[in-house]
Amino acid sequence: MLGPTVEPTSPTILAERLLSQHRPKDFSAGYWKLIADNAERWACEFGAGPFWGAANQNLGAWRQEFRQKFGGSLLASDGLPPLVGKSDRSIADKVGRKLGKNGEELDKIFPVDRPFVPQISDLVRTRVQCKFIDGVEFLATKLADLATDMGCLKARDRQGKVEGYFAQHVTVEQDAFYRIGGAAVACKVTFEIQVASDLATKMWEATHLLYEVDRGDTEAPQPKDWQWDASNPRFISNQLGHMMHLADGLLVQLRNTSSGEKK
Repeated sequence: MLGPTVEPTSPTILAERLLSQHRPKDFSAGYWKLIADNAERWACEFGAGPFWGAANQNLGAWRQEFRQKFGGSLLASDGLPPLVGKSDRSIADKVGRKLGKNGEELDKIFPVDRPFVPQISDLVRTRVQCKFIDGVEFLATKLADLATDMGCLKARDRQGKVEGYFAQHVTVEQDAFYRIGGAAVACKVTFEIQVASDLATKMWEATHLLYEVDRGDTEAPQPKDWQWDASNPRFISNQLGHMMHLADGLLVQLRNTSSGEKK
């Protein structure tokens, strides 16, 4: 461990305390904004880069293949959404949560042999909404396979959480430049593609603020504190997330049944 136990505090304050103590030459006031400004630039560069360009080029064929196999539309929108950079507030919060109370993960999040850029998956990110839940699996597989073929796949994660969050994350690694003090330092940056159903996305949008409040509070209620309290908003939001996931599955069954009747 790197230091004495830190009393419960916000992840951002924790991160700033640990970085000021253990990386004083690298961390200073304005660091989070610097990373956020770089993330915005990376979002533009990756969005115009080879991987996201190839994904957009292949999208028409993927749509057609999905419709032929499953008899429905793949996406809830006309095309793939733009990539966006993570905000300075969100970066600081996530770094604080990832570091651990005593900075146990400091060298993992900030490797000493790399530029001082936090190694978190979603400095750049986007969220793709699919019409149906089997579209999520289909599109995430297509994106992961494309990234594998192009040698840039970092991870593919099928997420299903007790809090009612259901999505698949495809993480892609890209070459980039970290711009600081007039210099451009070569580095590796990942961007995260969150793929979820239309229903799951609406659920996420309605409850994400509550989730952010809890994850930024070291003394937030634990699941056992609300799972039997029907008046707690966490009970409603978390259980509803599972119900939405079930509804997504029922919609697929209904679509397939209707398609069979039509034939």
